[in-house]
Amino acid sequence: MEMTIIDRMCSIVDKMHDEENPRNGMSFALMEKAAPDIDILGNELGLSPIQTVLLTAITRKNSSSSVTGQALAMSLGISFLKYLSYNKELEALRKIGYIRIDKKREITIPSRVLNSLIDNKPLEPEPKTGLDSMALLVRIKNGLDLLEDEQCSIEEMLYELNDLMELNPQNSVSKAILRIKEPLNYREAVVLYGMVYRYYFKDDDMVGWHNMEDYFSDEDLARLRSDYKLELLKLQKNGILEYAGRNSFMERDYFKLSDEVKEEIFADVGGIKKQEKKITASKKITATEITEKTLFYNQAEKRQVAQLKDLMSEKRFNEIREKMKDKGLRTGFSCLFYGGPGTGKTETVYQIARESGRDLYIVDVSQIKSCWVGESEKNIKKVFEKYREAVKGGGPIPILLFNEADAIFGIRREGAEDAVDKMENSIQNIILQEMEDLDGILIATTNLTTNLDKAFERRFLYKICFEKPSMEARASIWRAMLPSLSEGEARILANDFDFSGGQIENIVRKREIQSIIDSTEPGFNDVLAFCSEEIIGNSAGRRKIGF
Repeated sequence: MEMTIIDRMCSIVDKMHDEENPRNGMSFALMEKAAPDIDILGNELGLSPIQTVLLTAITRKNSSSSVTGQALAMSLGISFLKYLSYNKELEALRKIGYIRIDKKREITIPSRVLNSLIDNKPLEPEPKTGLDSMALLVRIKNGLDLLEDEQCSIEEMLYELNDLMELNPQNSVSKAILRIKEPLNYREAVVLYGMVYRYYFKDDDMVGWHNMEDYFSDEDLARLRSDYKLELLKLQKNGILEYAGRNSFMERDYFKLSDEVKEEIFADVGGIKKQEKKITASKKITATEITEKTLFYNQAEKRQVAQLKDLMSEKRFNEIREKMKDKGLRTGFSCLFYGGPGTGKTETVYQIARESGRDLYIVDVSQIKSCWVGESEKNIKKVFEKYREAVKGGGPIPILLFNEADAIFGIRREGAEDAVDKMENSIQNIILQEMEDLDGILIATTNLTTNLDKAFERRFLYKICFEKPSMEARASIWRAMLPSLSEGEARILANDFDFSGGQIENIVRKREIQSIIDSTEPGFNDVLAFCSEEIIGNSAGRRKIGF
């Protein structure tokens, strides 16, 4: 049976395995031993022998996270200085599209590359012709994402996007951009693409220079700001860019594409977005869709969560509501789950919903806040209107979930004059009133309780603090997520690494991915290595042992 690309990579790894330094994994000194496989794979992928080995080593190391140069050098049994000498080969892999290199020089493999390798196909270039307006808009987004992450230069991005416009001249996006960009310098061309991206994908019709910071050097951004203030930009002179409206006034701090230009560019994809556009700011997940998951808590959390689960059971909940009604008390239940990231706040809401048979309505905060005056208030009202309809629909009362609630439940601004501040206060006042009148279940989660307004805190009947798991809880989590660990190994990991449940899950996922790539089960030392990688740049993640 003919070997697949992945089989060939595995063979190269095996033949270049460093027996004397097994921790390294591979050794460049053993390339000759793997030469037949390297040549065959290189011919299949269109790569040189060095590029083939580098791609194999990167694929071996890459899982859900990026690979550092230091880690890659170590896995190849070479010094970091020697690794730097292969920069041209790495750049070639990047330009072909096999890898991405970010501004920290860390390497990732795009998902489409992994899928191609798994499907036993060399990477096919993305199509350049036959693209419609929607496809071009996606390519604009992808190009700007790469530029923002410093995975390509301005020149490379503009060459690629301008080429795509010229090769696909028959749709509204390319026609308009080809006309508009003709007199523009490279800086203004990037601004044009950035505004098209922000309007279509971000619903952003009030762009500020802070939205462009990741695309430019300080010098280029300063020049753009200066020309903008003096109204010297060709985008301004030609009526492409205009000052944006805010609170019924035009402000020089913000700008947008003119309505005529938007109609021209987006004609094939619906034209200009109307202010009355309806936004669905919440999504529904039924109780039966939620997968059962075992969670581990510290004692205080365990007691409070158990109490809440008992309260939320259908029979108990209806009984409590009837008794509260009889006593003239409000029947709505608002709960706040607060604590650090990865401590199980959101997953606890999911499990409460699953066990009590309640559907979840999850609020999308990003869709509530609109750049249009008055729209944000309408959006939050629609969320509660939709929830009230669901409550009246019969069956177990659903749960309304505000995840990362500090983004919308923040401290109100006294004496607000700014239009945005007024909008924030207006949204918060609506939510406060809705919480007073609530006839259902609202749960909010947050990492930052200091950002919550006191008026919101008072309206939460139940407040549960989720802390990082205790050593005993961490050991239980390790054993539950990684049954192959012995009790002693689980306790070592729990004692040495002060991880949240979410961090432990990351490590378990990384181990599983590595086992698929290497076709062998990573050992305990590999798990320790994954733990160390998890806390890079976060020294608080590991306990100090000894003096």
